[in-house]
Amino acid sequence: MKKINLLLVDDHELVRKGLTLMLQTQKKIDLQITQANHGKEAIKLAKEQHFDLIILDVNMPVLDGISTLKKLKELAITIPVLMLSMHKEEDLIRDALSNGAGYILKNSSLDEITKAMISTIKRDRYLSNEVAEILINHTNEEIPTLIQNEFNLTLREIQIISMLVKEMTSKEIGDYLFISKRTVDGHRNKIMEKIGAKSAVGLVKFAVKYGIE
Repeated sequence: MKKINLLLVDDHELVRKGLTLMLQTQKKIDLQITQANHGKEAIKLAKEQHFDLIILDVNMPVLDGISTLKKLKELAITIPVLMLSMHKEEDLIRDALSNGAGYILKNSSLDEITKAMISTIKRDRYLSNEVAEILINHTNEEIPTLIQNEFNLTLREIQIISMLVKEMTSKEIGDYLFISKRTVDGHRNKIMEKIGAKSAVGLVKFAVKYGIE
């Protein structure tokens, strides 16, 4: 098993130590954990050492989590980042997503945190179910723009995803959009390829994750 170099960034020492001890009990990945207590220190370490993943708190002194994300992006440091926070505010989640990070809450189980880490290392941005529900339950015009950029989806393709998750048939979608069933099927196949879904279930999961209704 390849050792994963993890940079854990949180301004509370007890949180860092507790999370480190907890993560060391899981068996799915072999971790080498380096700790930092704020974003400025994290950026310095990221410049000097190789890391496979950064777990980043949101609210920190010196340099907060969102500012750290933006600085990493500015410096072209492409280490995948998972935000781990107690904050559920929609604007913070949006900021994290728009700057390339996944987002999970600190009350998540060890299994979910481990799953989120593995997904993030693979550069599959992770949202916990609770975070996805926060996005879905709010009017959010930025999510379509976000997934357009991330997955190269057109507005028409996003519209078709929305119709598919409402269980509309290809013929019903075609009639509504004044296009043929064959054209709808072509759009659907292209969508599945772009988002990496292998089935209708995968497409629905994608829609839920990114708040497409």
